[in-house]
Formats: sequence, C-alpha cells, structure tokens
Amino acid sequence: MKSGVLIFRLTLLASIAQLSGGCFDLKESAPSLIELRGNALATTWTVKLLTTKSVNMQDVKKAIEQRLEANEKIFSHWRKDALLYQFNKTKHTEPIVVDSRIYKLLKHANWMHQNSAGAFDPAIGHLVNIWGFGPDGKNRTSIPPEEQIEKARQTSGMNQLKILPEKMVRKNHPTLQLDLSGSAKGEIIDQICQLLDRHSFGNYLVEIGGEIRAEGKGRKGNGWVVGLEDGLSKNENGMTSVPLRNYAVATSGSYRLTKPNPGSNRNASHLIDPRTGRPIEHDLIAVNAFAPTARDADAWATALMILGPEDGMKIAEKMDMVARFCVSREDGVLILKSTAYDRIFTKLPTN
Repeated sequence: MKSGVLIFRLTLLASIAQLSGGCFDLKESAPSLIELRGNALATTWTVKLLTTKSVNMQDVKKAIEQRLEANEKIFSHWRKDALLYQFNKTKHTEPIVVDSRIYKLLKHANWMHQNSAGAFDPAIGHLVNIWGFGPDGKNRTSIPPEEQIEKARQTSGMNQLKILPEKMVRKNHPTLQLDLSGSAKGEIIDQICQLLDRHSFGNYLVEIGGEIRAEGKGRKGNGWVVGLEDGLSKNENGMTSVPLRNYAVATSGSYRLTKPNPGSNRNASHLIDPRTGRPIEHDLIAVNAFAPTARDADAWATALMILGPEDGMKIAEKMDMVARFCVSREDGVLILKSTAYDRIFTKLPTN
C-alpha cells in the first residue's frame, strides 16, 4: 500500500526537532516542533507536536504505542489474538456480544453504507479473502472463478449482519466475515488525538499510513500544511499544498495493492466493490477525502474510491463534502474538485 504513481505525502512548513528521548524544556515564547514516530498496524505512524510544555516525551510515546497496540488487538482481521479475527472465526447465527469499539464502528459503517449507495461495506471479508487480499493465504496470485465469486456475494454484505441493542450483533449467514480496514485506521487516529488532548496538547498532527488529522494552528497560524500529490510531478515541489486545521484527510488509491487479472484490461485492485463482488474497474486512481474526524475521512475516501469519479462526485456534492479526485487519462492525471473543496481552498496559491 506504499508504492505507486500516487502516494499521499505529508509535508510540513516548519523545522523539525527529532525526538531523542528525555524531558524537553521549552520556552514559552517559541514553541518547538517535536516528532514521535514508529511502526504499527502494518505501517508507520508519526505524531508532531508544537508545544511549550515541559514534559517527558518518552512517556507520551509509550502511551501512544500502548493505544496503538490495544486497538490492533481489537480491529485487526489478520492477528489471531484480535477480537475481530475471533469474531470472523465464529460460524453460527446466534447473537454475539462485541467490544464496544467494534460495535461503535459497525454502527458508523451501517450509516456509511446507507449514505454511499452501498459502496462502503465492511461485511465483505469473504470476498476480500477469495480475491487474495485478506488473511487467508490462498489466491495471492490467482483470480477466483465466477462461481466462487457469486457464492461469496450471497454470503457477504451489510444485509447479512444484524446490529442489535446492547453491543450485540448477529450474522445472518454463519460464514460472514468483517474487514474494518476502511475506517479502523481513522478511528485509531481519532483515539490518538483524544489521548493528546488529555495531555493538554492543542497544536499537533497525527499521521498513520498517510492518513492525517491535524489540530491547532500549526506554526504560522493557518494550520498544518500537507501536500496532496496528484501524479503529475514526481517531486514534492509539484504537489498541491493545503492547510489542515482541526480537520482530517485520508487518501484511497487503486494503485496501492494490485495483482495481474487476465480477465480484465487492468490489474485487480485490493478495492473490492461490494455491489459486484469484484475489483473496481473505473479510471479513478486516488481520492483525497476531508472530514472533521479521521474516521469519517477514512471511510469516505474508501467509499468515493469505490463509487468512481462520476458517482463519487455526485455523492460528494450531495453531502457538501471536501473531496479531490485524481482520474487517469492518456495524457496524465485529471484533477477534479468538489464545490466544497474549491470554496475552502480556492484562494490558495497553486504549486
């Protein structure tokens, strides 16, 4: 999920002080930029803080790492000790009590499913597996036969999951499997932000695997500046830069994980359209979706990517959503922007 013509890249218009451990004594008049980083959730994470506080940043980093580990043991459909993995292994249709965080994310997913014309659907773990993009070790390089795809479609989808009161859910089909990767990363970013808020940090940026939420004014007062690469240029000077303040942005792209598909004129993407049971086939190669929370930005980036440039733009306009679409053309990449995107960012200088 890291390589490709479009990689969502973060740039900050500020000097960076690399964390080396210990306690920082910071002057009240000159906030310092401190960076924490590490690996989790099969990717990298970065937290950047602008602060005048005198605090042991190793303790802050440890708290972040503990929160990341705790969430991975809840939301991962790959780790055998994770609650979601164990849920997927159940093979019955009796009500199941789930962790409150899974329950909350499923209720959000149900809302997303209804408002995205069915494009957002975490109940397609079986389909993701048969296409070789899930924890099942089969089909990593092969393409599933038609009958297997159709069978998986009949046992997948939010219509096969009943969300009950009191943190209970029920599978309508015993083999139903969930894949919460379309919004779990954003949810975890939001939790890290809550952690930083409790430490009284008010000017920070949290990034996990290219998805970002920024709080506060940044260094120059207009927000944290992030770069949205559009594929037209291979250096960051050619990227469009936008300020992010008390907002989040997530990117979904068809270039991130693919494999050859002899039955199509393009590679099979890891983005499976729940309405067809097959990888997306349109020319949209990336979407940048903005929202007040990282969970919403994450989920909408996935949904708009599934919908494609035309239907995705219709939904974005209907929801008055800040969104940017990167469409592959023979002569390069066509950038389409929602009305809300232009309304917010139109006065910014173009790179």
